[in-house]
Amino acid sequence: MKTSRFKFLNFNLRKKSIAIFVLLVTLPSLLIGFVVLNRYDSILRQQFIDSMEKNLNTIELNLSEKIKAVNDLSDYMIYQENFRSFMETKASLTNLELINKNKTAIEGFVSFQIMSKSYINSISLQGVGGNQLQMGEPVKGLETPWSDSAHVKRGGIVWTDSYPLESGWTGSKRVVSMFRVINSFDRPSIPVGEVTVRLNESEITNVMMKAVPKDQGSIFIVRSEGSVLLHQNENLVGHPYPNNIFLQKMASPSNKVFALRENGTSYVVFNQYMPSTGWHIIAMIKDETIVAKTQAVKSSLQILLLLILVFGLFALTGFEFAIIRPILEMKKETQRLKQGDFSAHVEVRTRDEIGELGRQFNMMVMTIKELIDKEYKLEIRQKESELRILQSQMDPHFLYNTLDMIRWKARLERASETSQLIEKLSRFFRMSLSSGKRFTTLTEELNFVRAYLEIQQKRMGSKLQFALYMEASLEEAVLLKNMIQPLVENSIKHGFRQKAGKVEVRCYLDNHDLVIDVIDSGIGFKQEKIQIIRQSLLQKTKDASVTDHAICNIHERILLVYGSSYGVELPMEQIEAGACVRLRLPLWMNEKEEEA
Repeated sequence: MKTSRFKFLNFNLRKKSIAIFVLLVTLPSLLIGFVVLNRYDSILRQQFIDSMEKNLNTIELNLSEKIKAVNDLSDYMIYQENFRSFMETKASLTNLELINKNKTAIEGFVSFQIMSKSYINSISLQGVGGNQLQMGEPVKGLETPWSDSAHVKRGGIVWTDSYPLESGWTGSKRVVSMFRVINSFDRPSIPVGEVTVRLNESEITNVMMKAVPKDQGSIFIVRSEGSVLLHQNENLVGHPYPNNIFLQKMASPSNKVFALRENGTSYVVFNQYMPSTGWHIIAMIKDETIVAKTQAVKSSLQILLLLILVFGLFALTGFEFAIIRPILEMKKETQRLKQGDFSAHVEVRTRDEIGELGRQFNMMVMTIKELIDKEYKLEIRQKESELRILQSQMDPHFLYNTLDMIRWKARLERASETSQLIEKLSRFFRMSLSSGKRFTTLTEELNFVRAYLEIQQKRMGSKLQFALYMEASLEEAVLLKNMIQPLVENSIKHGFRQKAGKVEVRCYLDNHDLVIDVIDSGIGFKQEKIQIIRQSLLQKTKDASVTDHAICNIHERILLVYGSSYGVELPMEQIEAGACVRLRLPLWMNEKEEEA
C-alpha cells in the first residue's frame, strides 16, 4: 500500500498519542492560559485605571467645588455693604457704634460659613481703616509673601501652597489659603481691605488619600508651571517637581495616564487637570500594587491550567493501557501470523471494541488455519489466475503512442474536434490501463465512466444524456477497476438501439454496503431474460446465452474478490421504461491494492 506523504501519519500509536497530547492538550492549554492570563491582567489593569480616573474626577469636582465656594465668598464680600463699610471705616471711638454693627453682621455670616463648611479653618479680614476680624481657629504664622502677592494682583485671587501655622487650639498645622485684596465698589482701583480664607490641608488630603492609600503610592497637587502645591513630602512643596520626564509628560493634555520610573520603582501616573485653577491632581500608583490586585486570580487560573494538564496526563496514561497496548499486542501477533505462525493469539481482557477486535482476530486465525488445512492456498492461486484473465490488458505504451501521434496529426490538419475526441479517448485508455492496478477509488472509477460517456456523447450527439451521482462520504471508497463502465456500455449498446436515451449512475450507502445502480431509459429486460440472468448469477444454471454477458463477468469478479455475500443484483422493482443493474460491494475505505 502507498504510504502517506505526512510523516506524522506513519508514526506508531504511542508516538501519535504523545504528539496529539502535546499538540492538542498541552500546547493549546498553555497558549490559552497565557492568552487568558494576559487578557485578564489587561482587563484588570484597565478596570483599575478606569476606577482611579473616576475617583480622581470625583476628587477634582469636590476640590473645585470647595475652591469655587471660597472664591464666591470673596466675591460676596466685595458687593456686601457690611464688609465694605467695616473695612473702609476708620477705627475710632466716634465710629465705634457703626463698626460694632457691621462686625456683628459679619460675624454671623462668617460663623455660618465656617460651621457649614468644615474644610474652612479660619477667615481673616483686614481693613484700610485699621479694623481687623478673625473668625474660626486662632492661628498665626508667616503669611506676608502671600499677602504681598495678593496686593500685586490688585484684586486677583491668590491661592497659596501648603504652609505651616501655629494654632491656638491644636498646635502646629498646615493650611492652604486664599488671599485677596477687596477693592472699593464705587472706585474699583482703590483697595479697602484684604481677606484671607484658610483651608485645612487635612480636609483635602483625607479626601485624596481615600483614592490612594499611602502604601500604594502618593497623591499630590502640582501647579501648571510644575511647582508642588501640596504633597506628603513637605520638602517638595513650593519647588518644581524633581523629575523632568514627569514635568514633560504632565504638560501634555493627552497624557492623562502614563508610566514613570522613579528611584528604581515603576509607577502608573494619573494626571487629573483642574480647569478652574490650572492645577494638576497627580496620583502615582506603584505598578506592583496593580499586579498584586490581580495576582490571586492569576494564581487560581494557573492552578486550573496545571490541573487540566495533570488530568490530560491521566487521560493519556489511560489511553495507553486501554487502547494502545492492546493494539500493539495485536500488531505483534499479526506479525507472527504474517510469518506463518498460526499459533498467534491475542489475550482478550475487556468486552469493549478493542476486546471484540481481539476476539475477531483469534477467530480469523482459526479460520485461516482451517482454510490452509484444506489447501486453500491452491484455490487462491487459481482464483487469482482467473481474476487476472478477466482483467487482461493490452500493452498500453503502443496504444498511447499511437493515439498521441493521431491526435497531433489531427491538430496539424486543424481538425480540432477530432483532436479533442482523440485526446478524450487517450485519457479514457490511460485511466483504464495505467499502473496495472486491480483496485481504484470510486472517484477515479466515476471519472473513467465520465470519460467513456463523453466519447459516446460525441458519437451520438443529443441522443445520449447522462448523470453521475455519488454520496459525499464515498470519494475514497475502494473497488475493483472497470466495474461500472461495462454496464454503462451495455446500456448504450443494447438498451437504446439507435434511439435517444439517458444513463444514470448512482452510488450510495446501504447500511454498511456500497451500492452502485446503473439505470437507463432504454428498452429494458424482458421478464424471461431477467429470470435467466438471475438464475445464472445464483449459479443454478449455466445458460450459454448469458455466460459471457458483462453482468455475469462482473458478478464473477466480485465473488472472487469479495465473497458470496456480494455481487450483481437485478432489483425486483425494475422500472417500467428502461433497466436497472445494481452492484453491491463491501465498503472499503482508505485501502489501495498494491501493484500486481
